Amino acid sequence: MLVKVFESEDMPSALKKVRETLGADALILSTRTVRKGMGVFRKPLYEITAAIDDQAAAPTRPAQPSKQPARLATPSAAPEDSEEINYQDIWKQRKVVDPMEDEIRSLKSQLASQSMSSVRQEIDELKTLVRQMAAPAAPPVVVEPAPPARPVFRPAAATGHNEIREMSLLREALAEYGIEDDVIETIEQIAWDTLSPQQLQNPQRLQEFFCQAVQEMVRVAEPFQADRRQQRRIALVGPTGVGKTTTIAKLAANYLLQGGTGVALVTIDTYRIAAVEQLKIYGEIMNLPVEVVLTPEQMQEAFARHKDKELILIDTAGRSPRDTPSIEDLSRFLGPGSGTENHLVLAAPTRDRELQETVIRFGSLPLHSLVFTKLDECDQRGSLLNVPLRQNLPVSYLTTGQRVPEDLVIAKIKTLADFITNQPEENIL
Repeated sequence: MLVKVFESEDMPSALKKVRETLGADALILSTRTVRKGMGVFRKPLYEITAAIDDQAAAPTRPAQPSKQPARLATPSAAPEDSEEINYQDIWKQRKVVDPMEDEIRSLKSQLASQSMSSVRQEIDELKTLVRQMAAPAAPPVVVEPAPPARPVFRPAAATGHNEIREMSLLREALAEYGIEDDVIETIEQIAWDTLSPQQLQNPQRLQEFFCQAVQEMVRVAEPFQADRRQQRRIALVGPTGVGKTTTIAKLAANYLLQGGTGVALVTIDTYRIAAVEQLKIYGEIMNLPVEVVLTPEQMQEAFARHKDKELILIDTAGRSPRDTPSIEDLSRFLGPGSGTENHLVLAAPTRDRELQETVIRFGSLPLHSLVFTKLDECDQRGSLLNVPLRQNLPVSYLTTGQRVPEDLVIAKIKTLADFITNQPEENIL
């Protein structure tokens, strides 16, 4: 029996090859789809295995196409007296050989990829070795000995999660005061170097320590005192509604109570008629002159008219921190060379992030210090520490209400600490 395998791009073409080669009596032993070549886009081929008895083999020249379709082989149709091989044996062989051929192809592909990967890896290693040999020798690295670690105070019996128990009381108290995390960490570092584990558990000692820490971290400005030798020109700037005009009146009244005599009030807040009228009322009550100026030149003229005064207090219009043109316009009056001390007024109930942004925006003016108002309207006063520490500005005054001049507080280190811990003294001035 003669057995042959035919391949074509489609089934009709493959059957045509079978008929032309083996004739119309050829037996179709098996059909399948195979892929040959490399790459994922290789086209499938149809493979037909056909057989014919040697005696009925087709002549050497191509046979004329027969109109009879090739007969599909069945076990009953296989000749029993074939001397070479019968249909049953061929069918069994194909069932064994076909899977083996597929497995062999898969193994060949895996071996090829593995061999290429190993070759590439070896080439990369050789390249790296050559670069290292060609590179100049690096100087020896001198390792400096690490500084000794700062001793950490821990109770002798503390183990596991209790090892930092002694610091928890301080951290919880600072967080309750509204102090930000980065400032808390700074204070904790000071506490490690200052206090013993036993002192860290003593609330009274922690209060004393906090006052000392505030003294190391925050600066305060000197209060306005009567000084006939040099005139001081104090301008209050800040956002709308923080209480600049009322604070101006408190500063003027407090200055007079401290023995000062020569005070003049100047306002450049022409945006609000009520603000001008309010300042004039305060001036009438305290018998102080009030000047309303519209231009930087007029303000300098007002300074000249009141050159005999010890203190000139300047009220300004509220400006939004995001209104850059308005702040730039304000700098024409209070910029470098104007001879003024600019104190930024901040409302304590405002969120810390907004306070920080306000300081940065008004920083285009030369700022002398910070004034915090409305301390009576908030429970947490951690901003008295957070903002001055981050912006590196001193604090000059605090206000705790609307009364003039009773609700004005001179900023002192202990005063700031007492306000932050909600323990202000009754008579702070």
